Amino acid sequence: MRRFAPLLVGLMLGFVFPVAFAAAQAEATWAGSWRLTINTPDGSTMAPLELKAERGGLVGTSGALDENRFFGPLTASGHREGAEVVLTFAARTQPVASLRLRHNGQRLIGDGQVYGVPVTASAERAAPLEAIATPRVFDFAPTTFHTQFSGRFPPVLRLRPGDSVRTTTLDNEGQDASLTWKGMPGNTLTGPFFVEGAAPGDTLVVHLTRVALSRDSAKMFSDTLNSRADADPQTPAPGWGRDWTIDRAKGEARLAAPGERLSGLFLPVHPMVGSIGVAPPFGQSIFAGDLGPHGGNLDYNRLVTGATLYLPVFQPGALLFLGDGHALQGDGEVTGQGLETSLDVEFRVDVIKGKSLGQVWFEDADDIMVSGVDNSLDLALQAATSGLSHWLHERYGLNDSEIASLLGAAIRYDIAEVVDPRPHVVARLSKAVLAKISKR
Repeated sequence: MRRFAPLLVGLMLGFVFPVAFAAAQAEATWAGSWRLTINTPDGSTMAPLELKAERGGLVGTSGALDENRFFGPLTASGHREGAEVVLTFAARTQPVASLRLRHNGQRLIGDGQVYGVPVTASAERAAPLEAIATPRVFDFAPTTFHTQFSGRFPPVLRLRPGDSVRTTTLDNEGQDASLTWKGMPGNTLTGPFFVEGAAPGDTLVVHLTRVALSRDSAKMFSDTLNSRADADPQTPAPGWGRDWTIDRAKGEARLAAPGERLSGLFLPVHPMVGSIGVAPPFGQSIFAGDLGPHGGNLDYNRLVTGATLYLPVFQPGALLFLGDGHALQGDGEVTGQGLETSLDVEFRVDVIKGKSLGQVWFEDADDIMVSGVDNSLDLALQAATSGLSHWLHERYGLNDSEIASLLGAAIRYDIAEVVDPRPHVVARLSKAVLAKISKR
């Protein structure tokens, strides 16, 4: 019998090793980097999920799974049950979530509970954004419009970083280029556009490659200045009109009924996007006429062709909206409106992973600009200055004294908006000045 023992051991090893190898291979199909999306009755959240095969099961970590992102990172452990894997997530060793997932090619799909709330879940391989396929160009004709920035509306289009969109916007009253009603009044928005890979904590980059007028007329309430801009009571002229005529060939706008004194007033048009932003945090739905860290009704007259916006991402896919076109607007939008009109817009999207200023900032060929929004002009100015200081610290490594010297000598401010629910002040710094600073 002793002479048969090596043969028996060999046969046993020959059986065990393939089984163990097959099991390891099976677990390996679940291992790796994933982007996990959790859908709850109130909204959704997205988190990175890292899994590796270990001791016949799976272990790993994930970001926060609650929409408000109170608890994270989480530890994860999993075991196979037939064709499915059951993943358990814990915060400080306390179990908080359980998901049952099945593998569907490059995707995980399933359901479970997160903090006792029934959810559905899906996950996609977290391929590097730069490895995603060749950028595409979409010609998108919108048929639905919204008057809120919200994560509760289904996306009208799913984009990948690098993709471009050619689309149209209505005016603030919901009329299109032919003055036909297509949406509810109230800074009517086109969107939302879902950007693959954009997750909370990232930055959505929006390049405005073309902002152009789509009709030869505009409207502006302008018989008096808004009381937030002028404290003195004003008396409107009887019958004063709000219609403007646009000569797109000449690039000029004039009052349709200017009267004698303003009959020679022809102003160069400066087409701009008034409202642009992403779905706000914590499942909020915010009126399109409001503004904040998500963007919104920024009414900054430098959001024109060639400008680039950097928007914090608060919800999966970012969910980009835009609208409220202006043919022209003075600083502060002091009458309560610009020359309101419809637009043709082309934009391109990108994503900066894992970095966010926490507020909106912009750039063009000349300047870096940071948005400050708060309940008063002085607080908005502080928010803009703080944001620009943080930007300089992160990108140039400047200390507080260096930043104070630089901004004390070179900062400039624009009062973008004073008549909306919150004032908007923009702090900016010339790129010519920045070129003289050594990065760390």
